[in-house]
Amino acid sequence: MQTITLLASVLMSLTLVIGCGDRAEQRLSQVQNELEHVFRTGLRDGDITMQRASDHLTVVIAERLLFEAGSSEIKPEGIDVLKQMGVRLKTVSFKEIRVAGHADKALDPDGSNQYFEKLALSKARAAQTVRVLKGDGVDSQSFIVEWYGDIRPIASNETEDGRQLNRRVEIVLYAGI
Repeated sequence: MQTITLLASVLMSLTLVIGCGDRAEQRLSQVQNELEHVFRTGLRDGDITMQRASDHLTVVIAERLLFEAGSSEIKPEGIDVLKQMGVRLKTVSFKEIRVAGHADKALDPDGSNQYFEKLALSKARAAQTVRVLKGDGVDSQSFIVEWYGDIRPIASNETEDGRQLNRRVEIVLYAGI
């Protein structure tokens, strides 16, 4: 009898966890659909990309949409983009929201790499992005700020097109139970 009770308890727990997981995925799907609708122009132009996994949604925003080259001050149109995103994010609770700044690895004319400057710039950009999202009412307890400088490229730094792709902010939304 104890074995049956234990098995029933385990089965109920698994059902609860699976059900919560389904709700989390539904929330991610809802947010993704809303963001795709709001950002259709940015998605079409390549300024915004989205990637979906079972437990998270990654939104990648190109530098040119948020910042002037070399600056950590968000442009007015970038603030509008983040505010539109914030409106959608504050209606859903997330386990965590990771905001990561990235830079390219372009050499200066003197041949130096300026690693620490790129690292500081990516940190400032991630922090500014979070500041705008928090200012729009997104739950501040769920944010994690990350900065990588030029150490996580997604394209070659040998071409200007590749360097542009590497200069980005990634916002990763983790649904939770």
